[in-house]
Amino acid sequence: MNNKPTLILLPNRDELDQVLSRDIAKILATSLHNHGSASLAVSGGSTPENMLSLLGQAPLDWPMVQTLLVDERWVANDHASSNEAMLRKTLLKGTAGTSQYLPLKNNADSAENGQHLLEAELDTLAWPLSLVHLGMGEDGHTASWFHDAPEYQALCAAHAQHCFAVQPGSAPYPRITLSPNAVFNSEKIVIHITGRAKREVLEKALSKDADYPISMVLHQQQVPVDIYWAP
Repeated sequence: MNNKPTLILLPNRDELDQVLSRDIAKILATSLHNHGSASLAVSGGSTPENMLSLLGQAPLDWPMVQTLLVDERWVANDHASSNEAMLRKTLLKGTAGTSQYLPLKNNADSAENGQHLLEAELDTLAWPLSLVHLGMGEDGHTASWFHDAPEYQALCAAHAQHCFAVQPGSAPYPRITLSPNAVFNSEKIVIHITGRAKREVLEKALSKDADYPISMVLHQQQVPVDIYWAP
């Protein structure tokens, strides 16, 4: 399989949000039609907020869609830095609020202890996921895959685990993240980025010998990848 990523260039962020939300909705609709269910893992941060709000209004059979985050900071779900808090103001505020939402953050006293509880819950999902939506930082990280996290090498090498607790040195808060194994156990991956700085990082990450965390996604041959970018 020669799985070279497809780059989709949009003229501005509003159009990107509209096109990407429609494309994700189409993929979920196809999965619902073919299998009677669908699953969607989305990224947090500020970049996808408007797109997720648009997607949340899509006329899908949302009760048959499993939704979850790609990664989460180990903070209260009403904390300003919580991805779940953002999700509840965007995707889950619309008709998608009736979806089957699986939180990554649980009541364990640490991300490390929470990982074991979450792993058991993730085991119950119907794999592969229909679609995984990823972002990218200007350092080339995606999900919570950070080079400087002590867990990074184990995360990259794991062949069975669905999630990892990580403590990046370059970013605040302990985190829980889907593993590469989980992200690549999907039918489609979309990467959602904006701005010229990230476009430059993306071009570097696409090169053959690049070692950015996002390069794992760009170079794998298991899952088709579409990259959506706007200035």
